[in-house]
Amino acid sequence: MSIEDIFVEKGRKRARLEEFLMENLKGAGYGGADVRRTPTGTRITLYVERPGVAIGRSGRAIHDLTDELADKLGIENPQIEVSEIDTPEFNASVMAERVAFLLSRGIYFRRAGYSTLRRIMDAGARGAEIVISGKLTGNYAREERFYDGYLKKAGERASRLVSTGHAVAKLPVGTIGVKVRIMPPGISILDESGILKEELEEAVEESDEEIEEKSKEIRR
Repeated sequence: MSIEDIFVEKGRKRARLEEFLMENLKGAGYGGADVRRTPTGTRITLYVERPGVAIGRSGRAIHDLTDELADKLGIENPQIEVSEIDTPEFNASVMAERVAFLLSRGIYFRRAGYSTLRRIMDAGARGAEIVISGKLTGNYAREERFYDGYLKKAGERASRLVSTGHAVAKLPVGTIGVKVRIMPPGISILDESGILKEELEEAVEESDEEIEEKSKEIRR
């Protein structure tokens, strides 16, 4: 097996794991997982909104989940830890599941989108975007976008600083997809921090100095 095949297979396994956890931890407000290989097995840290639901009475739910990860997904000696999400409003996966839950309960898509967006922004997020797509009204699929604040979409900073989450709502009319992107508070932006302004001023000063030097050479 080539290196490319190994990476592809790892990606498939991670996708299957993510899909499995999303399906089994819906009630706990699943917001992502951190998977690390250890000398004794595989350590999986689950980030959830409601840890008590994920753990279950007397730890029964987490014990069953551990067995299923080993039996169904073939994960070697899974060791699960549960961590509570401090601010679920800044976790895009949790908010996407919330929108999908509201849609599955018959809430109109505009109300579900705007109410979730307001909750995110009221918590102090820099910006957020919610995209709901599918047969929202009528027989044709379309896409509705709910947006507020500042949200970086391109570059390395976007991939590192913006939380992205997906969820699916299965309705009688068909499947509705939900995508949420959130930029949390406390992130500096170049033009706001003054860095961009200072760089531009330095560039202008350097240009003026070059012009002055050339003028002196011509006068000589």
